Amino acid sequence: MRVLLAEDNVRLARATEVILEKNGLTVEVSHDGLEALDALDSGYFDVAVLDIMMPGLDGLEVLRRVRAEGNDVPVILLTAKTQVDDKVAGLGDGADDYITKPYDSRELVARIRAAARHRSGASSKVRFGDLVIEEDSSTLTTRTGSLGVNQREAQMAALLAHAGGRTVDTDWLRERVWDGEALDGEVELYASYLNGKLDALGSCVKVEGSDRDGWRMVETVGA
Repeated sequence: MRVLLAEDNVRLARATEVILEKNGLTVEVSHDGLEALDALDSGYFDVAVLDIMMPGLDGLEVLRRVRAEGNDVPVILLTAKTQVDDKVAGLGDGADDYITKPYDSRELVARIRAAARHRSGASSKVRFGDLVIEEDSSTLTTRTGSLGVNQREAQMAALLAHAGGRTVDTDWLRERVWDGEALDGEVELYASYLNGKLDALGSCVKVEGSDRDGWRMVETVGA
């Protein structure tokens, strides 16, 4: 599970990063709101943990901009006990949860896992551009028809669609789709399989990238 932790207190951020990684999470740390927004725009995260009080942009403004861009990443806000109005505003702006400082590290881990489960279990149907991916039935559908794919193709397509055009790491895909046991070049091979089937469906969507640079789903211009 990939987590963005946005916390301007360097010592607290480092301590929290260590705790989360000991619990099996992959953590990227940002120390201000602009860094956090850039990270969310350029990469895929299962959960974002945003401190409300950050320089550059505060956590609430990062949340608003992320939601305005259509990014549905689960967001947990870190708040002070006195920030009742900010908690209410955050939930109204699309935050999924909040946790009050000082917090128990076990509670934070539990909240992160719960937010990620809620996202992954919300629906087996994912949309991107003119493409609908149905994970349960391993089916790709566009306006021209439907095509069955194997389970790993469906999982890979759904993960890339969830990322909303942002690049995801090859190693992350290997862990999610192949349980870390993908052969060299297998992710690239499956990207090729998917593109062939998307072409057959006349979709404007394609998969692009490389094992080195990561992968993303894009809409082709003029398709």
